[in-house]
This record gives sequence, C-alpha cells and structure tokens, in this order.
Amino acid sequence: MENQQQLPTELFWGRHEICRIEGFWYLKLDMESAAAFRSEFQPRKDDILLASFMKTGTTWLKALCYNILDEQEDDILASKNPHDAVPTLEIAFFQDQVQQLLLNPPPPAGRSRLLHTHFPYGYLPEKVRSSGCKLVYVSRNPKDTLVSMWHFFNKNLKADPARTFTMESAVETFCSGAMPNGPFYEHVVGYWEESRKRPEEVLFLKYEDLCRNPEEQVRKLASFLGRKTSVDVEKVLWRSNLNRLKELEVNRNGVCTPCIPNTIFFRTGTVGDWKNYLTSDIAQRLDDLTRDKLQGTALSFDDE
Repeated sequence: MENQQQLPTELFWGRHEICRIEGFWYLKLDMESAAAFRSEFQPRKDDILLASFMKTGTTWLKALCYNILDEQEDDILASKNPHDAVPTLEIAFFQDQVQQLLLNPPPPAGRSRLLHTHFPYGYLPEKVRSSGCKLVYVSRNPKDTLVSMWHFFNKNLKADPARTFTMESAVETFCSGAMPNGPFYEHVVGYWEESRKRPEEVLFLKYEDLCRNPEEQVRKLASFLGRKTSVDVEKVLWRSNLNRLKELEVNRNGVCTPCIPNTIFFRTGTVGDWKNYLTSDIAQRLDDLTRDKLQGTALSFDDE
C-alpha cells in the first residue's frame, strides 16, 4: 500500500482513523494486514471469495455458503462463529488459522477455500480478479445498512457512553462516504457492474431477497457454487438461521478477532428496521442520494 504518511486521513465516528486510497477509505489499523493480502495472497481458480460492504448480511452469507459447501455431518457453526470459519482476508491475513488455510496443500477434490473480503472490487489484487475464482457479493438497502452499522459501532463504544455516536452524525458520515471501505454506493456499483459482465463468475445477491425467499436463494447459491443437486436446503437454512446462531454459546460469550464480542454480530437481521430509527426527512435524503448514485446502473433497492 501507499505510504500512510502521504494519505488523506479522517476519524471515522471520532474513534477509528481511516485513510483514503484510490477513492475509498480503509481502517488504518488494518492496513498492514491488508497490504500483505494484496501482495502475498495467491488465489486459486477453485477459490470462493465472498464480498460485502459492512453490515449488509456478511454473517449470514458466510454461514450459508459454509453450510452449502460443508458435506460433513458435523455442525461446525454450532461451536465456531461464522467470522472465524470464513476469515476476512485483509483483516486477518496474519492470523495463524488464516495462514494455515492459505498455505496448506489444496483441499480434497470438490472442496474449495472459502474466504471473504470487504474490499471494493477495483481494489482487489489483479491476480484475484483474473483468477477465475467464484465471487459472491451481498448487498442491502442503504437505510438498513446505516442503521445496522450505527448499532454495531455504538455497541463497541458502550463502555464509554460519552463517545456514543448520534444517528444524525452517522447519516452525515454515510452520505459523505468517509467510512471503512466507503463510499457505500461506489462499493455496491463496482460489484454490480462486474456481475453483469461476468455472471458465471460473479454472483450479486440482495439481502432482502435472501429474507423473502431463502429457499430459492440457497438453491441459486448452491448452483453457482457448483452444488447443483446434492445440497439439503432445509438443513442449510436451519444451520445458518441467525436466531439459532445468536443463541449458541459460542456467539453469546465468544470473542472474534480482533477482540470483538461475537454477540454484536447478531441483532434483528430484519428488513425495514430503518423505519424504527430514521425520520422521514432523513429517509427522504437517503432515498434521493440512492436514486442519484444508482442512476443509469439498472440497480435498485427495495424498502420492504
């Protein structure tokens, strides 16, 4: 990565220092690991790379894909948080479990490495973009994304109520785009456009579709991942159910690197929760911004 001393920097929500590179913002504390990922990671054609903006359904996507690909009878996610099972490369590249996953010999025939990134598409290493690996992206209505993000980071700050971030400030940050891997709209559009160019390699999902018709979406995912007929949809959905995962001991009391309580990855997971937190003026502002940013892309977001 570029010399951090020369990069534009800001404080995200008054706490996390972020740096701007090539039009996007990145957490400064993750930059060493992110640089290692970009320079050292060697993709394989049979890799499966999940991608998402933060708080758009990452936890559920990891659980679903892990359970679709897992042919074992063991319910691995009963004792392991999805973020430990499917590491986010630019955050966890130096972790022992990630190094073991990346450096071990290829898995048995029919098994792929399942990995994740929050990077914008254009910032993925060229060797990843040209590797032919499968890439699955999950998007979410921007208003629900904002509300989920607001809850997530304020839960991290609950030990210091004086530093709790207001919704008004969160809206300003979201609209400006100055947040980790932001701006949100440019992040989403990058993957959307690539999925239109290479639908056989890049699958674009909407969180709302996963909620409304999970059986159909799991079959779609399984087919894309090469599991056309053998996947047990009912079992996958049960094992991946967010309410079930939320109540498991590992997610009630466990900790995910870097020292984030597993419990804060599970809240409501519902569609339209923004209505409980955003005023009509704020909602209209976000709708106007969404319409402007997505103009000409053939992409849209539903509220319900």
